Amino acid sequence: MYTTQKDFELFKKEANKWIDRLSLHEWEFRFYYKDVEADSDETGHFIPKIVVINFSKKIEPYPTRIQAIKRLASEEVLHALLDNLSTMAFSRAFIDNVYLAEEHSVIHKLQKAFKE
Repeated sequence: MYTTQKDFELFKKEANKWIDRLSLHEWEFRFYYKDVEADSDETGHFIPKIVVINFSKKIEPYPTRIQAIKRLASEEVLHALLDNLSTMAFSRAFIDNVYLAEEHSVIHKLQKAFKE
């Protein structure tokens, strides 16, 4: 399915909702609307404290168009939430205190995001 500018606006709105919910304001998020393969490394990438998110002009509308856009938005924002843990895993730089502090940071952000 080809996306529209209106879809891109919904994507940004949904991503910003998750950025607020997860208290990820230490990051700068940049959004672009361009041709990107869904499984490519171009959908999102990180520069220290800057997240570049590319919304593709073609997506799979599963299960519906709106649900797919919302799922993609939350997924890209969740990558930022897990960035420090991912960096530690890829670099194999697990220092117990640092890892545990980051793990607790993620837990607290999730608790806040899903607080009823």
